[in-house]
Amino acid sequence: MDAPAASYRLEAIGHIESDFPDKFGVPRQPGLAPAARARLVLHGDYADPLAVRGLDAYSHVWLTFVFHHSPERWTPLVRPPRLGGNAKLGVFATRSTHRPNRLGLSLAALGNIDTRHGVALELHGCDLVDGTPVLDIKPYLPWVEALPDARARVAPAAPPRYAVRFSPEAEAALERYSGSGSLRALIEQVLAQDPRPAYHRDKGDAERLYGVRLRELDVRFRAEGEGFRVVEIIPT
Repeated sequence: MDAPAASYRLEAIGHIESDFPDKFGVPRQPGLAPAARARLVLHGDYADPLAVRGLDAYSHVWLTFVFHHSPERWTPLVRPPRLGGNAKLGVFATRSTHRPNRLGLSLAALGNIDTRHGVALELHGCDLVDGTPVLDIKPYLPWVEALPDARARVAPAAPPRYAVRFSPEAEAALERYSGSGSLRALIEQVLAQDPRPAYHRDKGDAERLYGVRLRELDVRFRAEGEGFRVVEIIPT
């Protein structure tokens, strides 16, 4: 029997255009920010409408992608944010971005499929940074892939959600943007998960100002009590 191949050649079939220009602020799991919009634009020969025939029969799709902003090196132990950034687990026991081959898997809600000029898929609830290379698409089958009795002791439930408030200046800025309702929802859903690095969360840094880029805006916020206050929203 021939030895298994030591390496394989993979080619991106498309790329993501999303609300997240940077890694900071990207939800740590898919579906946690339903207001997050994205488009998967297929490339070259893959942008053939025949390749997505029948895909509109499904509500969700699996995306295999590359963590293209992560370093190519990997380590066997990583520090998951869910454990406060201090405890170490084996990389294969986590969803860390710092992993062999930098492969990721994400579940996204599928909206419209645009085949007028090539192929582009409208996605919702995506946790992918803008420009992410996508390697494959597969339809989600709930009857075999939804397992409510499965065990996940390290992350048994969704992370806590925090209150998000807006300063008068931020409220005024929101009113200037079309689609301000979806923008407000996106900001609330992203900040409610506390996007700060794990090692910042217990420092009581109420005066520290953070910034997260969402769409074409810089959203600046600070910790306030048991939640966050959006201080200002600035065009980038």
